[in-house]
Amino acid sequence: MSNNNCSISRVFSKKVLIELLEKGTNNVYDYVIRRYIDNPDTKTNGEILSEIYAKLSKSYRNEYFYTNTLLNKLLVGIHNVNTTTALAQVRIADHIADFVMINGEGNVYEIKSELDNLERLNAQILDYYKAFSKVSVLASERESKNVEKVLKKLGSTGEYVGIFVLTERDTIFSRLNSKEPIIWEDHLEHKSLFNLLRKNEYESIIKTKFGSIPTVQPVFLYKACLSKFSELPIQEAQQLVLSKLKNRNRITTEEFKRIPKELRSIIYFSGLNKRTPEIARFLGQPYHA
Repeated sequence: MSNNNCSISRVFSKKVLIELLEKGTNNVYDYVIRRYIDNPDTKTNGEILSEIYAKLSKSYRNEYFYTNTLLNKLLVGIHNVNTTTALAQVRIADHIADFVMINGEGNVYEIKSELDNLERLNAQILDYYKAFSKVSVLASERESKNVEKVLKKLGSTGEYVGIFVLTERDTIFSRLNSKEPIIWEDHLEHKSLFNLLRKNEYESIIKTKFGSIPTVQPVFLYKACLSKFSELPIQEAQQLVLSKLKNRNRITTEEFKRIPKELRSIIYFSGLNKRTPEIARFLGQPYHA
């Protein structure tokens, strides 16, 4: 990974965006503009960010680019922003899922870009099945052997795992009809589901299902609540968890559409949608070095 490509990828981060909003300048942003953008003084910040994103698409499709594409194509193109929630970087057992989408069910997407290796893939997938019943891998069409490598690494779970491809035109499609994800529930476990929840979320579930929170010292509350949660049938437990996760990252369709497509992933997952008026002002301003 070259320093130039690394700098391009760093532009699309919460840290850089916040600094641009609060200070009007950022060293990484200015460096990338000097390196890649012609006549920046004649352009707005919005036009410049769009050009930088286009260069990211052409030469360095990193995890941010994949995540942002998933968010744009699935949350807007297929599902409804008002009824669907997306989550990023979700810890499930010993691994972190890149992208999770929840509507009536939960879907995990593991990103394997042309920049990634596949050594941990099977262990990652098995962990995701401890909490979710549908898991897919998003691979790159750019690397012709990438999809075949993914299939070989999947092992026994390959029968159930969906395979999707990010094409050269930055669209997402299923490689084969037979590789749509298939529900698999044999690996679900209560502890992995429970650990997806925040304290107020699991307390709400326990109180609703059992009438009260266990009366124990605070240091023992987690263990006591997990014990009660584990008494629930596993599929019911999963649905209760999904309902709590779905209430996170709430945003209206109108708010979402006001966010430039290049920045949606940063703003959506960082909770910066409340600052969209500031962001709009910054994007509309002419660039000044």
